[in-house]
Amino acid sequence: MRTYTAVVLGGNEMACPAIERLIERRYRVIVMDGNQQSPAAKIAHTFLATNFSDVSAAAEALAPHRFDGIVPLNDFAIAAAASIARERGLPGWNQFAERCVTSKIAMKQAWTARRLRTARWIPTTVDDLTHGRLPVWDLWPAVAKPSFSGGGSRGVIAASGWDELLRKLDEVKTQYRDGEVVIEEFIAGTEHTLEVLLCRGKPTLLSISDKENYANSATVVQKLYFPGPIGHTHRQALEALVFAACEAMQLTDGTAHFEVLIREGVPFLLEVGGRPGGGLNFHPICELSTGYDYPSLLAAALCGREPDFTRRRPLHLAWHYFPVGDGMLQAIEGFDEVFAEQEVVHAAMYEKVGNPRLDIRDDLARPGYVLVEGDSHEQARDRARSNSVHPLRQTRLRFRR
Repeated sequence: MRTYTAVVLGGNEMACPAIERLIERRYRVIVMDGNQQSPAAKIAHTFLATNFSDVSAAAEALAPHRFDGIVPLNDFAIAAAASIARERGLPGWNQFAERCVTSKIAMKQAWTARRLRTARWIPTTVDDLTHGRLPVWDLWPAVAKPSFSGGGSRGVIAASGWDELLRKLDEVKTQYRDGEVVIEEFIAGTEHTLEVLLCRGKPTLLSISDKENYANSATVVQKLYFPGPIGHTHRQALEALVFAACEAMQLTDGTAHFEVLIREGVPFLLEVGGRPGGGLNFHPICELSTGYDYPSLLAAALCGREPDFTRRRPLHLAWHYFPVGDGMLQAIEGFDEVFAEQEVVHAAMYEKVGNPRLDIRDDLARPGYVLVEGDSHEQARDRARSNSVHPLRQTRLRFRR
């Protein structure tokens, strides 16, 4: 039986479960990551300490190696994965698709050209805004976001007028890596993520989640539920919309992580990433909550194989991030006990004693999380929140102002 070799661009701790799954499925795995101390270096068959956001450097590092497919795990890896795949004649994103999943302006243009439902929007630049060259725009409240930032809600701001938008933009403008800005109307509704796998142009919807933001934040997620009961109520409409979006962006081989919103039963496209959902979304969340072996499906599509959509029995998951504190963190109590609970799939704490509270401006600054399973949505939700296992109740982050 032939052994396939997959290159994985990204080797942090969150990537390790997916890499381990590919190894279990008899893939030979080459991992590339700019961090020489990457956790994945210990488990990969071959590890390359190279910054994959540098397309030329990534191609040079891979030049001596033979492989069948290349898997990007984050937005910074997409350009290298797409370029190298095209150069080697492997499945991946064409140039138009690559542009759409790395530029929100190109993405929005593709959608509006097909008259797909998305928030009204206008393009501009950081330079124009900071020098007072304001576009014609009168829809408030509004959201400003980088055309490319690397994901994780970096640089995304909500504002009720120009003065507030410009003030907030000045604080985060370094996150606007290409200098381009999308301003779009703020639409109130329920928020959801969708994972769509594409193989030879055929899309398959793998999962739908429901999201809840932190209180007083329009951009940073605190709770996610898999499968999302609200999203699944509208599955047919969501599927039709995201499949049309995939066609508009000419997506053929890879995966798309969609952010959508539902207002009064009507779905709206927000944005898309041309890689799996971040963190544990790729693995094990998708497999536990849908039964689909996401890493194996994506590797198969990108290595020119036929994905096996056989499913195992799914569970319900609740992914809760800890509440935000105020002041200096004095103590973390009860967190270690969380791991003893059978229903806890995974947990992490990013806050550190003696540090000021994290400034929740984007997804990268959340305090930590617990991922809990259950036989129903209600059971998983309540276990994560307060019942039975109650890890959030027993974990205390004590702050002093």
